[in-house]
Amino acid sequence: MSTHSVNVIEIGEVRPHKNAERLEIVPVNGWQAVVKKGQFAPGHRAIYIEPDYSVPTERPEFSFLAKPGKERHRLKAVRLRGELSYGLLIPVPDELADKDIGANVMDALGIVRWEPEVKLTMADELPQDQWPATFAPKFDIESYEKFPHVIEDGEEVIVTEKVHGANARYTVVDGVFHQGSRQRWLIPDGGHIWARAAANNPAIRAWLEANPGVVLYGEVYGNVQSLTYGLGKGEVKFIAFAAVDAGRWRDQFELFRELVNQGIPCCPVLHMGPFDHEAVKLMAEADSRVATAPGHMMEGVVVVPARERFHGSIGRVAVKHISNRYWESEA
Repeated sequence: MSTHSVNVIEIGEVRPHKNAERLEIVPVNGWQAVVKKGQFAPGHRAIYIEPDYSVPTERPEFSFLAKPGKERHRLKAVRLRGELSYGLLIPVPDELADKDIGANVMDALGIVRWEPEVKLTMADELPQDQWPATFAPKFDIESYEKFPHVIEDGEEVIVTEKVHGANARYTVVDGVFHQGSRQRWLIPDGGHIWARAAANNPAIRAWLEANPGVVLYGEVYGNVQSLTYGLGKGEVKFIAFAAVDAGRWRDQFELFRELVNQGIPCCPVLHMGPFDHEAVKLMAEADSRVATAPGHMMEGVVVVPARERFHGSIGRVAVKHISNRYWESEA
């Protein structure tokens, strides 16, 4: 389960921008947005759109973001006169004036969650009547800034490096080894990155054959997204971060210990112990532990409870914090 939403908010504070007289800073849900001076005031309603959402530039609210040949724009973080501005804060359009605080206006504005483009063809997709008959939920990891209430300070957690690549799922059902992206299952002998990553580490298939029906989740990384972690052209690897067994998410420490012993790498563990948000933010700014050489940044970190659990707001509790180093590299 994941909860993508773009909500109507009430402005609580507006701060001056120390480097620009015509700009102001509005804190929103643990983020901040840099806006024109006088555009917003405490008590005003507005709509906040986090980074990594995609907006339609045909709408007047987003037309200033339009680029030739592109109908949509991915929101990121940008540095404006020395201050990072995350996502976008806009006034409530007249057509949505009747919406209450907290209302989700994502669909009404044509906004979607941004998904990285990984080349796939129809020939790569497995026909749906051949998809594995097992519980293999699709899920996204939400930002801590949006859901700070799902983990309490002092709660026992595990913090791992968030690896930047393409989401992957692997399972064995009825003796058949299945490979999948976040959205679909794929033919097993294709030239796509999921097949190549599995072929590069036979331990993945061997472990799943010994644990039929278990769905192993992770990231295919390397020559996939903007962070290559020092891998060569065309080189991809798989790194695990979760597994579902008979409808239950495995506790991460127990899972990682088992996988590593079987030769399957897991996302590096940075901390096991009480949760401290400020400490987690500092961890995210360190160099990657996945990279083949020093100097490669982390995308960020992921926090899960030491014992897997669910929360009504997001389902499985797992939240991420993206590093400022990464946001600035993408600006």
